[in-house]
Amino acid sequence: MRRTSRQAAFSLIEVLVALTILSVGLIAASRAAVVASFDQSVLRDRTLARWVAHNALADVRLQGTMAPVGKNVRLFSQAGIEFVAATQVTATPSPLFTRVEVRVTRSDNPAYELANAVGFSSRL
Repeated sequence: MRRTSRQAAFSLIEVLVALTILSVGLIAASRAAVVASFDQSVLRDRTLARWVAHNALADVRLQGTMAPVGKNVRLFSQAGIEFVAATQVTATPSPLFTRVEVRVTRSDNPAYELANAVGFSSRL
């Protein structure tokens, strides 16, 4: 009597299911990498914009005189990126101080505010 030996092998369906599962995992991993790189660039822009806002606020404070009431728009360059800092100076109930608010956007996307800083300017 002759015995037939059967070799263990994967069927075509099993291989296709395994490839489908692998491809879904790779797509999810690539999507996560894209989202992470986008988030990294947003964090970089927000950090740089915060530095620009505080630099603009420090410029107002270092003038030596109280900042005049009104609006001023200046361009700043930080790490090779152009930012627009809009400084709004408003009067306060005290004649010794003015309120200074700085809003920072990228020059190529002025509708999206990245940072905001508020401080006070005095006669002192």
